[in-house]
Amino acid sequence: MKYVNKLAVGMLLFGQTLGGAALAASVTLSGNAVDFGFDDTLLGLFGPAQISGDTLYFTPTDFAAQSLNGAGFALANDTLNIRVTARDGWSFSGMELLERGDYLLLGTGSTADVAGQMRVFDVASPLVDLTASIGATAPLDLPGVPTHNWQAGAMLDLNGWGNAQAVNVTIQNLLLASTGTGSSLAFVEKKFVGLTPFMVAVTPVPEAHSYAMMLAGLGLVGAMVLRRRAISK
Repeated sequence: MKYVNKLAVGMLLFGQTLGGAALAASVTLSGNAVDFGFDDTLLGLFGPAQISGDTLYFTPTDFAAQSLNGAGFALANDTLNIRVTARDGWSFSGMELLERGDYLLLGTGSTADVAGQMRVFDVASPLVDLTASIGATAPLDLPGVPTHNWQAGAMLDLNGWGNAQAVNVTIQNLLLASTGTGSSLAFVEKKFVGLTPFMVAVTPVPEAHSYAMMLAGLGLVGAMVLRRRAISK
């Protein structure tokens, strides 16, 4: 009986281990010149990922912050990690993030804002990274109905990294809504997040044996030319 109990417990633990492993879903979406890799279970408020060309994008439906009637600050935030790998023959020159959404402000003392950070490091050299703040292209301060559109973004120049083959991109998003008086409303929502790496074609450098073969071929051609000249004389 004890053996049966131990076996049952062991099978249960084994099943939990498999279940936990099954929860981790590593996904790769392929673009024209890059591959995007991420854990599909950790997308959080960003929602499902899609790809168009070399742009990885999200269309969240629950990424919002709201404050009512002097409730003070309300914050919605989430962070996402993406591994971006260049295909053979390509190299990174930059990374651009574009975000869009809408907001609504009613009553005095109502405010809304969009913030965050994009952080990129070379997977082969993770102790060095580059960061750029995510900021709205214009203040979110227009009151009234209907809602107003906002757009924000960040950009990083990666040309100084040479031929980095894979980089990790961390996107930290913050939405902030605040009301300071009664009969007031502040609401802000994110509806689009797009990440686009800028790529440049890499000219392959011939290896040593390729140089040797090329020189041997040139030497052979030269010998043939000299031989023909000697025969013609």
